[in-house]
Amino acid sequence: MNHRYRRIWIWTVVVCVALALTGCALRAEDCYVFGEEEFAALYAEDASRADADALRIMSANVLVHMKDWGGEPVKPRAHRFAQAVLHYRPDVIGMQEMCGDWYRYLLPQLPDYAVVQPKRSWTAENRTPLLYDTQKLRLVDSERIPYTQGDRNGCRVVTAGVFERIADGARFIVTSTHLDLIRMRDYDKEKRIMLDQVSEFMREISALAQRYPDCPIFMTGDYNSMERETSRYAGQESGAAYAPERDATYYKCYGLPCASFAYETLRDAYTDVKFADGVRGICDNTRGYLYDDPTWDHIFMTQAAQARVLAFRVLASDYFHNNADRTSRISDHLPICADIAMTRA
Repeated sequence: MNHRYRRIWIWTVVVCVALALTGCALRAEDCYVFGEEEFAALYAEDASRADADALRIMSANVLVHMKDWGGEPVKPRAHRFAQAVLHYRPDVIGMQEMCGDWYRYLLPQLPDYAVVQPKRSWTAENRTPLLYDTQKLRLVDSERIPYTQGDRNGCRVVTAGVFERIADGARFIVTSTHLDLIRMRDYDKEKRIMLDQVSEFMREISALAQRYPDCPIFMTGDYNSMERETSRYAGQESGAAYAPERDATYYKCYGLPCASFAYETLRDAYTDVKFADGVRGICDNTRGYLYDDPTWDHIFMTQAAQARVLAFRVLASDYFHNNADRTSRISDHLPICADIAMTRA
């Protein structure tokens, strides 16, 4: 095959693929599963912001559709999650485990939202992207940095977006990440990998801070690392007041620290917005879930005069925690979001 015919063949394939992909594009209606009655409880929830001008940032691990990860078909889960996004209307969402079916079924239902760094290769999606409300924000800059250590499944990256509010020009940065996890068969190796990833993550945050010194940085993610139990069983970590069998970290890792070493490293460097001074905690549900129960998901922030945390919400209502065993029909994680007062630098 000579050069001319090779070029014609290549362009023919490209055009055919493009037409096929366009023909497969879904409309929002193609993604709907339920009638409006499914969302009555959600619509009754108070989704108002702590302040009308507050920035709202969400972190959501939506669980990939992989049998060995426990993910059920995405289409019904995407319909439920999309309605939650439209109801709470976050400005930016740090997504984790957003596999191909999530791109396919979620995005058509969110026409005002755009994806930051959607691809990790020509054929594969970034599973840890950002979504942002194009009606409120402009994307100034973005990048996707894979970790050098850990799983190669599209999740282990840092996705960063630099945003500017259309209303007042205030700028800020949001990142999304998904650290490795502790696998008990090789605890020491996994601990080293997690700490290496934390170091890489912190270097990336430092680089962003140097490039954009006046921008507060908000770090969403599934860190696979929970803070120590702080709510139900308060007491000393030694002596009669402390019962390790009641400690959530004890149960998960059989007496070894449940990756809290990663959380503590990040907490010492940044502010966990859940525990920021003066924050209003919101966690409405009837399932016994408490606002300060330990979680795997966190939003950290750099210290900045331009940002103050007003409220932190765990979306733990019966719409999210809707199964009898306190699990959700959307994901194995609950979304979290923070309302933040912003001033222009």
